[in-house]
Amino acid sequence: MGYEIKGQFNGTIDDKGRLLLPGKIRASLPDDILVQTRGVDRCIWLFPTEPWQKLEALVKENSSLFKSQSRLIQRRLIAPAQEVNIDKAGRIKLSASVMKSVDVVRECVILGLDDHIEVWDVEAYEEYQRETEEDLNEALEGLDF
Repeated sequence: MGYEIKGQFNGTIDDKGRLLLPGKIRASLPDDILVQTRGVDRCIWLFPTEPWQKLEALVKENSSLFKSQSRLIQRRLIAPAQEVNIDKAGRIKLSASVMKSVDVVRECVILGLDDHIEVWDVEAYEEYQRETEEDLNEALEGLDF
């Protein structure tokens, strides 16, 4: 199934660790279940079930107990992963340990990236954008449009 989760939104995580997902993002989701885990950058990843299962299968297919990189990937992506339900108000409860590991506290940026969602601390995302501006220009040069 193709996904069209798109958009950039500002959000606020409440004192109970709940985040209201923007209506546009909720409308793009196939159901009310997401899988959350720590992203590879300083963000939280949220996946609909099907794309998460594909990612998890890919990790498992390419893993070996005796490869340090396999163990690293499993510890960083698979171990902290957990399903979360979107409540009737459109909120999800973020994992306190995942939030702490990526320094997401209250004010955040929510990014729709086709088959998954990223949640960033506002300051961390602004820093990331500054740090990667030159890399973006190089990446765009490689596109033939």
